[in-house]
Order: sequence, then structure tokens, then C-alpha cells
Amino acid sequence: MPGDPRNQKDTMHIIEEERGKATSISNFQEKCREHNISGGVTRPFWEGFPFCDIHFAVTPDILHQLYQGVIKHLAHWCTSLMSEKELDARIRTLPPCFGVRHFKKGWSQLSQVSGKERKDMARIMLGCMVGRVPSEVITCYRALLDFVYIAQYPSHDDATLQYLEDALDLFHSNKHILMEDGVAIREHFNIPKFHSMVHYSQFIRAYGTTDNYNTEMFERFHIDCAKEAWRASNFRNEVPQMTQWLMRQEKVAMFDIYIEHSIKTEEEEKEDEEEAVDIKDKSLSFIIANRPSSPGQPLDSIQLKHICPSFSHHLRVFLNSFMPRGEAVPRQELPLALLPFQKLDVWYSFKFGLDALGNDIDGEGNMDALKAQPGNDTRPGRFDTVLVSHTNIAESTGMQGKIYYISYI
Repeated sequence: MPGDPRNQKDTMHIIEEERGKATSISNFQEKCREHNISGGVTRPFWEGFPFCDIHFAVTPDILHQLYQGVIKHLAHWCTSLMSEKELDARIRTLPPCFGVRHFKKGWSQLSQVSGKERKDMARIMLGCMVGRVPSEVITCYRALLDFVYIAQYPSHDDATLQYLEDALDLFHSNKHILMEDGVAIREHFNIPKFHSMVHYSQFIRAYGTTDNYNTEMFERFHIDCAKEAWRASNFRNEVPQMTQWLMRQEKVAMFDIYIEHSIKTEEEEKEDEEEAVDIKDKSLSFIIANRPSSPGQPLDSIQLKHICPSFSHHLRVFLNSFMPRGEAVPRQELPLALLPFQKLDVWYSFKFGLDALGNDIDGEGNMDALKAQPGNDTRPGRFDTVLVSHTNIAESTGMQGKIYYISYI
């Protein structure tokens, strides 16, 4: 349960009182910890700020609290629910999917797992456990994964925040299974990063969606502003050298922008606008290879290899829909209608822009792909499952308002 909110005035009063009594820095820190205050500094920078509440400056962090905290715990608990060997075997047997990383060697070989890898692990975590652990454990994992994904919504209202709180309540109502005999993952759940989840709804209401204060967007600056600057120094007295290197990089970038804007003509700007329109149009189209994966395949062979015995029937229905009203074949006579061809070129995959469907995918440039590739003696077949939103209720949560298809061709 969340405790009472901290008050900056009371916190500052404790620091001042213990500062006057302390005989040393270590004694001051010890006295502060008795009041659940770190005591890291004797005079905090926010001392004397009347309109500041430092306790509200510690906002939730998706990367370090959820992915590198909660998801990290969940991944570790998987090895308590089953052996590492079995877990790796289950991970390796998951079918590959566009946009989802396929861990060919499992998780046990990973070291220094990054935030991106935690995201990839979260996508397949539930599928690795179904059928192996009790249903209550699956419920706990599903509730926490729902919480992680709902917390990242780009917009929130009372309904979505209620989804967030319901997911957390579902975990708390089932977490006892993780402490019972036969599972016994932990003796308690006094974990700070788990406790932080009770404050997400409060901070979203106060400060907006979590992308406003997620540290993930600044991770790239570790490379651009720290690692690259460090490599540019002589590794001795590096701070002034790194600072000077960064200032020069900024000046070069500003000068490049100035040159680019000053020499660009109106015609070039018009060409850039037309090119941007073309790129946007391309993102809405289907992308398919110039040559088919399997040309000139008989219809019987297609039905057999792709496990779709009714393909010829649906092909007749599809072609018949293009016929003029007077020339169309009656539905009851379609099974006996002759097709104008007996062979087709088959493509095993294609890509399409998600913008056209009003969807998005994380980090894949608004593109998705489908594969329907028959197996052979050395390779199993792959037939992707397609989820299709066909009602407005699909904008809520879970699988509501969705139907699925298995891609055949």
C-alpha cells in the first residue's frame, strides 16, 4: 500500500535538527536514516525554495523501474519455475515473427542485458511459460506485463488509468501463489521497484504520460556526449577536454545547419516537399518482391503445401465478385465453375505500411510483414497469424474486438 506522501517542510526540519545534533557526517547520515531520509548531503540544493517539493521530482521511469526492474525480476523468476535448459529450449522453439527478436540460444547466454533486450524478452515471456506453470502464475505475469504496456500509452484518460490500476490489483490478488509451496519464488514482495508501480497513476494524472519523463529517450546521449567525447580525449584530465570537444561539435553542427539553409533555393525546397510526399505515399503501399518465391504452382499443390483445402473455392468466389451482375455465376453453381487457369505464382512474404491501417509498431518504421512459407525436409513451415481489428472496442485492451487469420499465401 502507498504510504503517506512526504512533506518537504517536514523533511527539511528533520535535516536541520539532525544537522545540529550530529557529531560527524556518518552520525548525521545514521540519524537521518532513522527517519527514512538518506542524509546524503547536509544542505540540499532545494533548501529555501518555497514553491518546490523535491519529493515530486522523483517521477516514474519506464526503462529503469519497469524494464530493468520488474521485467528483470520476472525473467529471473522464470529460471526458478523451470530449469535454464528447459527455458532456453522453449525460447528457441518459438516461431520467428517480424518485429520480435528470435533468441536462437535462449536467455542464459545473455550478459549485460540492455533495455532493448528486456523489451524483446517481455514480448515472448508469457508464451514461454504457458502449459508449464500454474495458471495463477500466468495470471501474475500477464497482469504485470499489462501494467508495463498500459503505462506506456501515448495518451490517458480515466478509463485507461483504471485499466492500469486493475492490472496492478490483479497481480496483488494472485501474487500469493509465488510464495506458496511448489513455487516459492520469494518470501516477500518488499521490492522498491514493485512498490513504485502504485504511484504511476498518481504521476500520470499530475505530469501527463510517462514519455514526458522516461529516461530512455536520453540513453543515446551516453554515446554522443560521453563515450565519443571520452575517446576524443587523451584519458588524462578528461573533463575539460570532453567539454571543449562537445562545444566544438555543437558549433560545427550549428554552422552546417546555417550553410544548408543559406544555400538552399526555392526549387530545392519544393523538390524536398515533393519527395517527402512520395515517401509518405510509399509508406501506405504493399512491398513485394519482383519475382515470386515459387512460380507456376498448380492449385492442388498450393492447397496441399499451404494446408488450405478450400483455397480454390474462395478463389472462385473472389473472381466471381468482379463479374458483371448478369454474367456472375450463381453461388450454388460456384463449386462446379471452371477457373481460367490452373497455376499461380506464389509469394511467401510481403510487407505493408501500418499507417494505412491506423496502427503502429515500436521501432519498425511503421512497417510489418507476413510470411507463409511451406516447410521441407530441413526447415519447418512458417504460417504467421494475423490479428485484425474490426470494431471500435479494439482500442481498449487485450483481444476484444479482434479476429485472427492464418496467412496461407
